[in-house]
Amino acid sequence: MIHFLPDSFETETASPYKEAVARLASVRTALGVAEQVAGMAPGDPPAPVVPTAWPEASDARRRCFDTRSIAAAQAAVAGLEMLAAQRDAGTAAHPKSVELLALELRSELADLDKLFSL
Repeated sequence: MIHFLPDSFETETASPYKEAVARLASVRTALGVAEQVAGMAPGDPPAPVVPTAWPEASDARRRCFDTRSIAAAQAAVAGLEMLAAQRDAGTAAHPKSVELLALELRSELADLDKLFSL
């Protein structure tokens, strides 16, 4: 199984802030891979506001971010696993499906950043 978070993040001593930033980074990495596979020009994802906004964010906003970013990271992993499985089977993913994956990941990143920019 693909995962982006280092093993140290799976311990109880991991900082919630570091986990949040790592999840965002994992989605951004998956977006770059999907764009490359789809033959899309790499886009400029929105600048992350999480690093600067996290300390002032309410617990409710942080929990919302955690829930949504975990889902986005899991979707990114599932998408990349699908691409890898098709490559391993000797077939290529339909370019439009990979493009849709990239667009969905980009949308998820934008939505996550909006949580902290309101």
